[in-house]
Amino acid sequence: MTSVLYPRLLDHAARELHREYMDSTLEELQGRAAFHHRAAVFAATGGRRVTVDELQDLRERIVRAAEYAGYPGEGRRADRANFDLEVAKLLHQRSGLVAAEAAVRSIWAFLALVLLPDVSYWRYPRPPADRVMGTDITRHVWGRLWWRAHLLALPREADRYRLLDVFGEAAFDQIFARRRSLGGSRALVRALAETWPTIDRGGVNDRQLLRDVLKRLLRTSAVVEFEALDDDELRRQVAEAAAESVAVLAESEPLAGRRHAQDDA
Repeated sequence: MTSVLYPRLLDHAARELHREYMDSTLEELQGRAAFHHRAAVFAATGGRRVTVDELQDLRERIVRAAEYAGYPGEGRRADRANFDLEVAKLLHQRSGLVAAEAAVRSIWAFLALVLLPDVSYWRYPRPPADRVMGTDITRHVWGRLWWRAHLLALPREADRYRLLDVFGEAAFDQIFARRRSLGGSRALVRALAETWPTIDRGGVNDRQLLRDVLKRLLRTSAVVEFEALDDDELRRQVAEAAAESVAVLAESEPLAGRRHAQDDA
C-alpha cells in the first residue's frame, strides 16, 4: 500500500494558530479552513502527496458527521461519542495514511488547525494545546481516532470496525498511552477488546480493572512475544490476566471498605 503524504504544519505556526483560535468563534474558524498553509511542508519521499480534492472530500465528510452530532451547536455527549466512532472509521478508511505517517505529530496539527479548525474547536472548546497541536497523539482530536481504528480494525472480517465501541475514550486512552509496549501490538489490543465484554468483573470498577490488567500484560510482555501467538492464545492470556486482577481487586476492596468503616467509627 502506497502511503499518502499529508502536509506537516511547523511547530511555530501551530502555536500561533492555536493562540489565535482560542479567542475565535466557530463562524470565524469556518472561514479559516484551508487546504494549504505557508508553513506546511511535505516529506520528501515515502509516498504520494495528498491532493486538494482528497482534502476537500475528507473535510466535507467530517463536517457532515459533525452536523449529525449537533455541530455547530453543543450537542449531546452521546452524539459526540458516536461522532468520534464515525470519524475514526472515516479517517482510517479514507485518509490513505499508514502507521509510520500517522505517527508524525505535525500531520495531525495540520488537520486540526488548517483543514478542520472549526470542527476541532467544536469537538473540544478552548482545548489544551495537545488536543490540536499533536504534541501528544494519544490526546489529539483526530490522531487518537485514527489510531483507535487502526489498532482495533479486524482485517479479515466484513465488519472491520465492530470492536471500536468496546472501550470508551478514557479506557482506550489507557491502552494507547502504553502503545510502545502493549498498544503497539495490534493483535493484543484486538484480543483485549474481544475478551473484555465476556469478563466476569465481580463488582470491580471497570477503570481500576483495566489498569490492573494492562499492568499484568505489560509484565508478561517481558517474557512473551504477543505477536507470535495465535488469536486463541492471545485471548487466553487476556482472560487469565483479567481473572487474576478480579481476584486480587475483589479481595482488596472489602478490606479497604472495612478500613474506612473503622476510620469513621
